[in-house]
Amino acid sequence: MAVPELWNPTEYDALRRQIIPSFDLVYQSVGDAVAMTAPGAPRVLDLGAGTGLVSAVVRDRLPQARLVLQDRSTGMLGQAKLRFADDDRVDTVISDLLDPLPEGPFDAVVSGLAIHHLSHEEKRDLFARILDVLRPGGVFVNCEQILGPTPAVEAMYHRRHEMLIEQTGAFEEWRAGQERMKFDVCTDVMAQLDWLREVGFASVDCLAKDWRFATYAGWKSA
Repeated sequence: MAVPELWNPTEYDALRRQIIPSFDLVYQSVGDAVAMTAPGAPRVLDLGAGTGLVSAVVRDRLPQARLVLQDRSTGMLGQAKLRFADDDRVDTVISDLLDPLPEGPFDAVVSGLAIHHLSHEEKRDLFARILDVLRPGGVFVNCEQILGPTPAVEAMYHRRHEMLIEQTGAFEEWRAGQERMKFDVCTDVMAQLDWLREVGFASVDCLAKDWRFATYAGWKSA
């Protein structure tokens, strides 16, 4: 992926909360889905893990989970290692989303605001590879930035997001985020659910959605 490093790893966590008004809704939905699908001590792969925000949500719900965090950024994974410094059930892998996935099987695969950097064909290919590394009955949960289904709805997404950002006082961060979004390849949530079905997920659903941010999931046949 030819995506430059635009995030400062030490500032990433705070910025996520500033520019995602529904942060708790969409991120906590990831942990809920994993916990209800694979309770106990599941093995979980976090793709594009960054500083470990999604993994931290999973860890809060499932303290015994074994986590594998994958990311192409050594800086981001460095922050993740600091987050989980005292946890010997966390491993990190430096690789790209286009590289072969860490060896499965996994009870769950999760991701947060990473897969939208891929082309649509690359997304579909990744979904198929995720299915391959899941155990029967396992779940893939993606917290993602999505595109409106029509240009008119997308314009509404933008206006509402901008309005909420103004209320939080994070407008400078919002401006910077608009520059980063030039590298995004978003699509609507229904298309992504269809792609999950096409590659073989047995059931799919959108678990949480707040305009341009959504958490959706696919379950492998048991």
